[in-house]
Amino acid sequence: MIVFGKNNETNNFKTFLRKIKIITLFFLLFSNSCFGIENKIILKIDNDTITSIDIYDEINYLKFFNKNLDQIKDPEIYKIAIQSLINYKIKSNYSLTYYDYDNFKNSNEEYFNTLLTNQYKNMGYQSLLNFKNALDNNKVNFNYHKEKIITDLIWNQIIFSKYSNKIVINEKKLEEKLKNQKNTSKLYNLDEIVFQVDDVNDIQKKFDLIQNDINNLGFENAVLKYSVSDSTANKGKLGWVDQKSINSIILNELDLIPVGSITKPIRIASGFLILKKNEIKVIDKKINTDEELKKLIEFEKNQQLRNYSNLYFNKVKKNSIINEP
Repeated sequence: MIVFGKNNETNNFKTFLRKIKIITLFFLLFSNSCFGIENKIILKIDNDTITSIDIYDEINYLKFFNKNLDQIKDPEIYKIAIQSLINYKIKSNYSLTYYDYDNFKNSNEEYFNTLLTNQYKNMGYQSLLNFKNALDNNKVNFNYHKEKIITDLIWNQIIFSKYSNKIVINEKKLEEKLKNQKNTSKLYNLDEIVFQVDDVNDIQKKFDLIQNDINNLGFENAVLKYSVSDSTANKGKLGWVDQKSINSIILNELDLIPVGSITKPIRIASGFLILKKNEIKVIDKKINTDEELKKLIEFEKNQQLRNYSNLYFNKVKKNSIINEP
């Protein structure tokens, strides 16, 4: 039996990934139909399980929301699906110790529906019915998708309740930053990967591995394989970020690379950050100091909460017992 958790989590997980190669080959023989797959327990996570059917369903789920995933070889997709399920199960099980799923959903129905509507419209679907039909045609369960959204909402609420009083904002520093700005804004379109290593001596080795997969598989697929950030659910996309909101150290790294390139690993609270600079634009606008200050404060709050979220999830994961039956 392989047990993950506490100090031996990383080494044992690597051992497990080596051991599942045989299972992977078996699984791939039946990848076109879940009816050909024996519903076998692959992992136990505390009091929960991950089965071969769960993995099949997760692969379909990931492929639907990440079209570039087809560029990855099947054994790699299998590993990504397992890691995705492990993270989801841990977050879901922990979240349900704080909130009842149905009660939380009912009390946040309007916000949930807004998120769902924005999501399917951004994906090009004109109605919820069209979106559900597309999910069904790709063998993705709509209720499972809802559960994932609700789980993330519950998790975010937990993080906010635990850490909102620990957020520190230096408003004077932000005000000074605004005073030095001209009536133009420089915006960066960014994607991110946040990764972690057990030994700081392995940073370059891990970066080389990530960089190789970015070159061969694309940035979005590398996000799925390596990123521990909440932005993974959005393919690592941060969108347009005003330079006024960017830490000076990170901004310096961005200015060292051309558009389309990635930064070297940057140390942050929750690990190491790699940014991809997709595009830059400069816009003329009259700066409303009060409004801009509010935006900067909100951005900084969200950034700190994201770091706390990553750190806290790693803590919860290390205390989880994951084993192969």
